Amino acid sequence: MTKRFYLSTRKYDSARANAVSEALKARGWERTFEWKPEDGEGADRHGKIAVEELEGVRAADVLVALFPGGFGTHVEIGAALALGKLVVIHSPDQKTLDTPYRCIFHYHPKVKLLVSEVLDVEKILACMEPV
Repeated sequence: MTKRFYLSTRKYDSARANAVSEALKARGWERTFEWKPEDGEGADRHGKIAVEELEGVRAADVLVALFPGGFGTHVEIGAALALGKLVVIHSPDQKTLDTPYRCIFHYHPKVKLLVSEVLDVEKILACMEPV
């Protein structure tokens, strides 16, 4: 059975996101939604993209959030938690995790927190197993 993940972060943090995504794919995971360059263009597409993103969250077994996230990151985390999904949050430090304020949902029982300057895919993967 294929294990599926949704990756949530700022759209413009593609270098880190792509590195994590490719490493997870190399280990047999499938990504449920990927941004395309044209996705940010034109407000008329935003509603369609929002629906596609939530479908990606729904289809995933695990949501991986790389902080600092974008405006939608906490929406995606909330959707994943509401659907009973496991959430793995990586933050480079506690200040980034708590900005603009400490969010109690970061400490939900279905959330695994990794606070480290080093983005370690092996540690992310360890939090995702067994799914």
